[in-house]
Amino acid sequence: MKSQIPRLSSRTIVTLLALAGTAACAPTVTHGPAVLGGTHVVVTAGAGFSPCDTLTCDLALIPQGALGVHTGRAASGTRPGYQVGVNGSINLISSELDLYVQAPTRVSPLDMGAGVLLGGTHAMPYVQAGRMRAKDGSGFYTTQGFVWMYRRPPDYVLSSSEPRDAGEPDELAPRYWAPAIAYRTGGNHGLHLYVSGAFGTARAYAFPADSSVDMVRLNDQPVRTLMAGVVFEGIPRDLLGALIPLLTP
Repeated sequence: MKSQIPRLSSRTIVTLLALAGTAACAPTVTHGPAVLGGTHVVVTAGAGFSPCDTLTCDLALIPQGALGVHTGRAASGTRPGYQVGVNGSINLISSELDLYVQAPTRVSPLDMGAGVLLGGTHAMPYVQAGRMRAKDGSGFYTTQGFVWMYRRPPDYVLSSSEPRDAGEPDELAPRYWAPAIAYRTGGNHGLHLYVSGAFGTARAYAFPADSSVDMVRLNDQPVRTLMAGVVFEGIPRDLLGALIPLLTP
């Protein structure tokens, strides 16, 4: 499969790698529904905002920013495809394992499959479907997932010495629907441009005023976040080819 787009410049790839070091919280699927086969490197970066009032929606949720790799076997008419991936974030606890199975191509005119993201802060089962061109792998697709995030502080740091105002939660446990629409450009080193959202609720917990050890549950808070980002997907030699000129004098 030959690429239909120019290769990313060294500066662009290094910028994406730098963005991958930002704090990572929201799980993001870094591939489309059609398994390409072979081994690919992925670099993910995005941005998001919440339309909620901070007093009623105190959730610092941003897209996953990571450097990863996935490998697998493409589907055929009667044989399913599969893919195994690892996305590593500098915020190591947000790193995740991605397991995905694609349905045989005779099952439906669409490329479709199901998978799960498993990380130190979350679990996200998901399904994908889209019409990807057999010639170059380009096309639109959707990802529909549901996220279980483990209990942690609202600002998504592992610990905080900042005192919270009365009535504010000390920990949140978000549960939300995570829809996404994306377009993948053609070729072995393509770009996925995506928009996604997070819509659900977060269970809120706080230490009582009497300093009891056990937390009490507060009213649930809404989760409302919109995000957009880009995933660079390329074969390893492309990434190395871009980095080597920067590493040599």
